[in-house]
Amino acid sequence: MSVTRPRLAVITLVASRFLLREDPPSKTSLRVLWIAVAVAIAATVATLAGAGSMAVPLSAVVASLVAVGMICVRVLMPAVAVAVFGMALGCAALTTVLAVTTGFERELTVRMTRMNGHVLVTKYGLSFTEYPELADKWRRDPRVVAASPFAYAMAAIVPVGDPEAAAEEDDAEGEGRRRGPKIVSVKGLDPQAAAPMRGLREIFESGELTALRPGDTRYIPGIALGYRLADRLGVAVGDRVSLVLPAELDGNRDVSRKPPRHATFEVLDRLDTGVTDLDNNLALVHLSAGQALFFAKARVTGVELELRDAGLAPAVAGELDEGLPPEFRATSWQQQSEPTLAGLRQVRVAVSVVIGLLEVVAASALVASLLLLIRRKQPAIAVLMAIGSDARLIFLVFEAIGGLAGLVGALVGVALGASYAGLIAAFRYPLQDDVYPIDHLPVALGAWDLLGPALAAVLICVLVSGPVAIVAAKVPVLRGLGRA
Repeated sequence: MSVTRPRLAVITLVASRFLLREDPPSKTSLRVLWIAVAVAIAATVATLAGAGSMAVPLSAVVASLVAVGMICVRVLMPAVAVAVFGMALGCAALTTVLAVTTGFERELTVRMTRMNGHVLVTKYGLSFTEYPELADKWRRDPRVVAASPFAYAMAAIVPVGDPEAAAEEDDAEGEGRRRGPKIVSVKGLDPQAAAPMRGLREIFESGELTALRPGDTRYIPGIALGYRLADRLGVAVGDRVSLVLPAELDGNRDVSRKPPRHATFEVLDRLDTGVTDLDNNLALVHLSAGQALFFAKARVTGVELELRDAGLAPAVAGELDEGLPPEFRATSWQQQSEPTLAGLRQVRVAVSVVIGLLEVVAASALVASLLLLIRRKQPAIAVLMAIGSDARLIFLVFEAIGGLAGLVGALVGVALGASYAGLIAAFRYPLQDDVYPIDHLPVALGAWDLLGPALAAVLICVLVSGPVAIVAAKVPVLRGLGRA
């Protein structure tokens, strides 16, 4: 259906006239608008300044919605204003939800790869001693930022101190179990090999890897504990802890008469990974100290590679699998975190579908609004047809009204959604650490998080306007002129 430029100008002019309010708005709506704008600005400034109450950003959200509603009522036909406001609300809600789910996915990905790299190379059995050659080879690859060998084990950690003082402290505080042993994940790293890994220094409160100190004749080895773990143990920087491992971990079957292995470490730093489980259960030590304690020999659990582009991980893992003997295995970060990411994506789809129904509800309100508009504009439609307009032009006029309503609602909704996402990011809404892996609500806006809700809103409005436009195109001229 081709439309010439003059015909398009007529369609746009008539559609805009039908869409805009004809009678002047009341002064009350103007006063409400200014009050809502003032409250929204004040609450937003307070949130950005670090207000601790959830009521502050909620006030900004409610006030902004009231302001948008007042603007719609003052500018648009009352029948259409309701539909536009509903579409804006649906777009804002969907944009905000997508921003939060995208933030969860990105934050978890960054934090998991920060601790495990993008590609992990392991070896079946207990003899991964070739790690220096493998790490040196891949460290020279231009795609690789760092190739870091690591040793990993589960161990019991116990604070070391004066037993009598510890008992008196426990009795005084009524927390006799606080200083008891905790089962933790212990990871040994070579600070020199791991230093190029982006983001690793950020998890250390000191910002440096000096806590990964090897043991020598002058000092005992150092250890860095997750800050939640340190609080649970009741230890601070400068205190000592003991790691205890069962003898079975060395791979020798004859362990019936072997005592557990243990070593004393000095707490030199605390870790804040942002992942609750890691902050509760992670301890980092020097690779040599981990090897001596875990295996009593110079072998490692694996080698982790950090890449310049995380998207190259599957290709690099494939190259490693093809070039290494069968007893080696290379996995990408996508494979390692697939269950978590798949669960997040399912939640994202389900929540998006449910929230997206708001746009469908707004579209149904648009249908009712257009039918009411046809009834009120019958004289104008009849005049247009009497002066030479055909049914196709009337059809396109009402299709344009629906499209414009959807476009305005989409633009306003996306702007609101992006603003609400910014408020959430600024407020850093805390999450329950025993339920969620991240300690605050993360937010990240991608291009499709903005375009998706907007395109869906416009498309739905254009589709539902079609049947109503057909009704408008069939309005009898004489009946309409009789109402004029």
